Amino acid sequence: MAAFKIASLQKALDGSVPSVELERVNNQYSDLTIRYRDLLQKDNLLVQKAVSLEHLESENTVLRKHIDRLNKELEITKEKLHTLEQAWEEINSLGVDSMNKAANVITKGDLSVSKKMTMLEMKELNERQRADHAHEMYDCLRNTLKKVEERNCELENKFVNVSR
Repeated sequence: MAAFKIASLQKALDGSVPSVELERVNNQYSDLTIRYRDLLQKDNLLVQKAVSLEHLESENTVLRKHIDRLNKELEITKEKLHTLEQAWEEINSLGVDSMNKAANVITKGDLSVSKKMTMLEMKELNERQRADHAHEMYDCLRNTLKKVEERNCELENKFVNVSR
């Protein structure tokens, strides 16, 4: 019986690993887990940076659109100012006597003209805004159509592969 126990213990001893080698392998395993954890942290940081970058890019595009709209409004305002300056110069060139007559004409009839000009300018601004909105919607629909076409091609390829 003792011989059998010694033989089984000898087999277990032959299949075992020396403690020095076990410690070395455990140290290597610990080093690998530390490196893996570091890589996961770096990957997580890169993902966070990518998400924040995408957010900043979308915010940047929104701000650029807003700047474009403000530039268009500024251009319209400059045109109005230029028109008013020309009208003022014409009134000043008429002289003092003519100015009194012009003031009477302005107060009586030109108020309706200024109202009409204001209405026309508002209509023009509304039309520009509608055109800008329509252009944005067109771009959005075009991008959606491209995505649908790409998805359709993918599905057709998958269908061909499945049918084979």
